[in-house]
Amino acid sequence: MYADHRPCSVCGAEVRLEAHPGAVTEPDGPVGPQDGVVGTADDGPDVRVCTNAGCPSRSAEG
Repeated sequence: MYADHRPCSVCGAEVRLEAHPGAVTEPDGPVGPQDGVVGTADDGPDVRVCTNAGCPSRSAEG
């Protein structure tokens, strides 16, 4: 279970965790490389979204 309860780093408001936009919940086959070598790290499990609608982090520029 992943939990991140830190407040927004921009305005200090509570954040909501949402699934990563590219997250695959049901793989359609074996996962990982066949040779067992792991490359770069995966994206974080969740995206942190500020609950303050007026926060600059929620704008297109933020």
